Amino acid sequence: MSQDIDRFVKAPSLLIDLVRDVIDRIDCGSNNADTGEKEAQLREIAKAVEKLEKMGVPVPDALRAEKTRLAADLGTQSQSEQTLQHLADEFTGIVKNLNARLGLCSVATNSKKPAAKRSRSPKMDKSVLRKNIIKALRTLGGRARVADVIEEMGRQLKGKLLLGDLEWRESTNEYAWQNNAKWERYHMTQDGTLRSDSPRGYWELGEGQK
Repeated sequence: MSQDIDRFVKAPSLLIDLVRDVIDRIDCGSNNADTGEKEAQLREIAKAVEKLEKMGVPVPDALRAEKTRLAADLGTQSQSEQTLQHLADEFTGIVKNLNARLGLCSVATNSKKPAAKRSRSPKMDKSVLRKNIIKALRTLGGRARVADVIEEMGRQLKGKLLLGDLEWRESTNEYAWQNNAKWERYHMTQDGTLRSDSPRGYWELGEGQK
């Protein structure tokens, strides 16, 4: 590990190239141009499946398969965007740190130091955020829009948030706890607690959580 770090210290440009490659891989396959089209297709197919089920008519396997494929595609794109947003948030803090080391920070910037990303202010444990994500989704019926889940969590956590949770993050235009909750949601989709194939903009409890 030390040798790898020494390599980047001697040639920082290699680190920049590596970061760019990582970002390209995360963003690979995520095409914002056709996202809206896929969302529209998924909505219409979901309606058709629901209508057939209510009528007692067997749903063609091909139709179900296409619904699953579209949901998976949109879920992957959503995770990619969330990961990229997290990286953007972290890199913003790194740039501020670099500017400080170079003496490029103004007095005004220094005055905002207590609210910086790397603040030592205590924050709510991730396990608590996880618990409240599940609780909020159960309250909302097991599936809901991201904004609704965050709003419900805000009601549940009122008076319980710590100083670090209430720091404002300019890069994501939200409070620290809200951004951390969205990042924790990503981990929850990886372990099956939440569905990873939910339509874009929605969070949904996984099997066995409802």
